[in-house]
Amino acid sequence: MKKIYIAIVLILASLLIAPKFIGSMVETERQRVLAKLNETDGITLTTSQYTGGWFGADVVSEMKIALKDNSINEVTIIVEEDLSFGPVIITEQNWHLGLGYSRVKFKFTALELDESIVDIINEKLHVGALLSFSKEVTTFINTDKISYQDVDSVIVSEPSSAQFTLINNEHISGDFSWGGLDVKGQDERLVIGAVGMSTKQKIVSGDYLAGTAILTGNATFTVAGLNVYNDNSKVFSVDGAALTSEVSLENDLLALALNYQAKEISASGQYFKEPNVAILLANIDVHALQELNTTMANLSVNASGQYDSEESLKALSAVAEKILAKDPNLKITDLSVVTDEGKIASEFNFNINKDLFDSADLNSMALIKALEADAKGKAPMAFLSKLGMAPMVDNFVKEGYLNRQDNDITVEAKYVQSQLTVNGKAFQL
Repeated sequence: MKKIYIAIVLILASLLIAPKFIGSMVETERQRVLAKLNETDGITLTTSQYTGGWFGADVVSEMKIALKDNSINEVTIIVEEDLSFGPVIITEQNWHLGLGYSRVKFKFTALELDESIVDIINEKLHVGALLSFSKEVTTFINTDKISYQDVDSVIVSEPSSAQFTLINNEHISGDFSWGGLDVKGQDERLVIGAVGMSTKQKIVSGDYLAGTAILTGNATFTVAGLNVYNDNSKVFSVDGAALTSEVSLENDLLALALNYQAKEISASGQYFKEPNVAILLANIDVHALQELNTTMANLSVNASGQYDSEESLKALSAVAEKILAKDPNLKITDLSVVTDEGKIASEFNFNINKDLFDSADLNSMALIKALEADAKGKAPMAFLSKLGMAPMVDNFVKEGYLNRQDNDITVEAKYVQSQLTVNGKAFQL
């Protein structure tokens, strides 16, 4: 029995002593992240006060963010941190095992916002960060229900919750959920239903904190519904929308697969089911893209806060040939909706012919001359007739630009060397 008591006493003693030693580790890691953030262009974060104790510390820092638009003053935010040292950390929401936990409050001191909006941000936004024993950083972002009213509108934002983990500045994973938004104006209204997002990505090149990272992995974004009203009449709606993306890397070539789908959509009196868009961007040279990312991150901006156009063109010219050398390709493999009369579907394929492209001339005409594309599509004749397009469609069928097969109208088109052909016939734009 004595051994058990001794063990308990030793555990309690270690829990009491450990925070003092862990505190120095937390501060060292904090200084490392601080230095990394200060390397980011446009952000300056300085600590003005650090009051350390046995189990935690109170920290006050000043963050200055220089905006791209020079007509707007830089944003100054006072960051107040309540640090708790591990190994056992108890927070308002939960308890954790780790090296440290930071509860963060923001105070905007040089931002031209309505005072009530600043109060809402300060009171309703809750941010915390957990530093694990393996030095993974998990950020928790929560907002309470927010209601705001001015003369012309009422805004109600439901609670939200987010949790993202950054591992060794190489892996990112996390989830986000939001109850939705209701914005009421005098004659208009916007209602967004529950929103969800999840992601799991890996940094394959560049630096996340510096804003130059290239990531692979997947992400999913969902919206239960979106409705727009005008004079109490619904003018646009989407139900059950989902957007998924997957970025992969093979043989130093990136590929992006993007897919959007929904249960139904209505707009301007038209109603469709199962709208779908599937896009595939392939053969992107990761080294050339990283070179472009790094160059763009270091570009200067002009008086209006925009990138200098001449400098931007030079940056693009420097990597254009490298990117085109790998024959990048853009495909829309499915662009379709289902109507009451049947399915409308199409697909597209785009390439830039590197032999016809002058990388020193990056204007729109140079791109059009080098563009090569082909497309296929079909639509039910009954749907086109409902829109009053039957005479025009019949005329194109007669001229050979469209095909009619049973109840469907089909078409194939190609665009090569500035010449468009439809069903094999030259078409003058």
